Amino acid sequence: MSVTKFVCILMLTWAGSWDRVWQTAPHGGDAQITIVGVWRGHSVCTDKNSACHDEVNVYRFAAVAGKPNSFTVTASKVVDGKEIVMGSGEWKFDEKKRVLETEKPPIRMTIDGKKMEGALSLADGTVYRRIYLEKEN
Repeated sequence: MSVTKFVCILMLTWAGSWDRVWQTAPHGGDAQITIVGVWRGHSVCTDKNSACHDEVNVYRFAAVAGKPNSFTVTASKVVDGKEIVMGSGEWKFDEKKRVLETEKPPIRMTIDGKKMEGALSLADGTVYRRIYLEKEN
């Protein structure tokens, strides 16, 4: 293999890897935060008189190809040791605020290192559920 061909392959490989890092890590310079992956934790109901139940949760984040700061998220609850998918959708990451959010259902999460905290709100803005997650290694 020629040196030129080797360098071209190396550059293409590196560029592809960089693109994945760029899509999954906040661009604000905090390289310790990596959104893509599995986040586990729990959620707590704010209205104990409602039909809501506190839950153990698993959220799986994957980068959306070609859309920096966009992620596909699948959210599950754990019942009797088994994950039950509650839903999935696209979330957006705001670099400056360090916030991940989705519109339906309205969930807003703030990231601090390997911790993510936030809430699911009702249409009128009332917080219905508080969510606490930690990134798996």
